[in-house]
Amino acid sequence: MKKLFILLMILAAVCFIGVWIYQTQRLKKNAQAPIGKGQVVMNWGLIILFVIGLVGAFVAPRDKTSEPAEHHPANEHATKVSKAQSSSESAAAASSSSSQSASSSSATSSSASSSSSSQLQVDFPTDVSLNKTGDATVSFKAPANTQFEIKDSNNNVVTTLNGNAQGADQTYNFKKPGKYHVTAHNGDQTIDKDLTVRGIGQ
Repeated sequence: MKKLFILLMILAAVCFIGVWIYQTQRLKKNAQAPIGKGQVVMNWGLIILFVIGLVGAFVAPRDKTSEPAEHHPANEHATKVSKAQSSSESAAAASSSSSQSASSSSATSSSASSSSSSQLQVDFPTDVSLNKTGDATVSFKAPANTQFEIKDSNNNVVTTLNGNAQGADQTYNFKKPGKYHVTAHNGDQTIDKDLTVRGIGQ
């Protein structure tokens, strides 16, 4: 835009100088020649165009608006690419985190399952009653070499049953009703259970 005003100012100045030279020579040849209205209008028009071009050359902004317009699509494209990369990285991180969580959960579940399967397995009735003769015979089933320790409600050891290599059932004949605590040992494995012995007819 500024270049257009400069061009207008130059053309107006050139035309004005040309018209002024023509009119000056004409007056020299014929001093009595009248000045027509058309010449006056042309002179003032050229002066006005020159002033407009001069003012516009100083006021008009520089022609740099096209550069940002040209680079804007590239910047926008770069921004979109950056956002897409960030989104893909976030998705990959989320996927990795989910995979790690799933792996951790699977490992925990597997560990719990392994622990459960490796736990010492024992079997005996936990609620019995004395018979008419005042006894309650309890049979303890467990793997070979399993030792049982039986304590009463006062935490006194009533008896200890040592396991055998064949893994045969072990028995104990309770004579007194009450609450008992049974602890089974086999190597580094231990399990605790409570046993209730009720009175006759209960």
